Amino acid sequence: MQLRSLNAGAIIPVSDMDASRAFYEGTLELDGEPAPGGYALRAGGTTRLFLLDVAAYAGQADWPLASFQTDDLAATVADLGDMLIAWFRDPDDQVISVFQLT
Repeated sequence: MQLRSLNAGAIIPVSDMDASRAFYEGTLELDGEPAPGGYALRAGGTTRLFLLDVAAYAGQADWPLASFQTDDLAATVADLGDMLIAWFRDPDDQVISVFQLT
């Protein structure tokens, strides 16, 4: 099996499917459809995000669950919020960030 030839997708646990769909479909403008156990979103090409209705795990990740490429980061950030932010890890593998208010 050659993994590089397989399609990959991020799995994102959610506690409120309606609110999550409103964010991913409305704010991020991704298209989706029902999938077993949740909802599948198309994120360009063959990339998929899977929203799974497993509230016990939602909101527990201490790292980004998905990353998106954009042609204009400043404009995308301006549309989504009021700061620029970058994440990195310290020597103990803890997530640290730097940010700039816009």
